[in-house]
Order: sequence, then C-alpha cells, then structure tokens
Amino acid sequence: MRIVFILALLANSIDLVVTALGIHWLGNREGNPLLALLAHGRWGLFVLVKGLLVPLLIVGLYTLRRRTPVVASAGLAVVLVVLTVALGQWLGWMAGVLHVNLLAHL
Repeated sequence: MRIVFILALLANSIDLVVTALGIHWLGNREGNPLLALLAHGRWGLFVLVKGLLVPLLIVGLYTLRRRTPVVASAGLAVVLVVLTVALGQWLGWMAGVLHVNLLAHL
C-alpha cells in the first residue's frame, strides 16, 4: 500500500510538471487531459488543485487505510491509474510534437 501511495504522489507531481511544460513550452492549448478547462483558463487555480488538493486527497485516502482498507486501497488504485493514464497521454503528445518539429526542421 505504501508503494501505491508514493507512486500516486509521484505521478501527480510529474503530471503537474508535464502539464506546465506542455502548456507553456510546447504551446498545447488544450491543457491537462483531466482538467483541460481549468488548466487552460485559470492556471493558478489549476496549480492549486493539482499541487494541493489532489495530494491532500491522496494523503487522505492513505490515512483511511486502517479504518476502511478496501475503500482506501481502491481509491488509491483509481487515482494512480488515472494519473498514470493522464501522464502517458501528456508524454505521448509531447513526444509527437517534438518529433514533428524535428522532422519539420530537416
């Protein structure tokens, strides 16, 4: 359970960094796959949600593991899967943009 907790926090942090790179460096106008409207329209609020509220949700789920282990485990697993999928989408998109830009310069 501890490894799922750490992976969920790590995936959330990496997703926030990749979102920042995608929007501000590579010009992705759609924003984060999970929070597209928030990332595009209100960057500060998006950072607050991804940087504070999502980690608090993860920590909250982890602290529930003694009282309701099934719910806590399921919640952490869902958060981890969703964040991993979002991160994979971002990395794939960024790799595609970089590849197309590289081919355009040839």
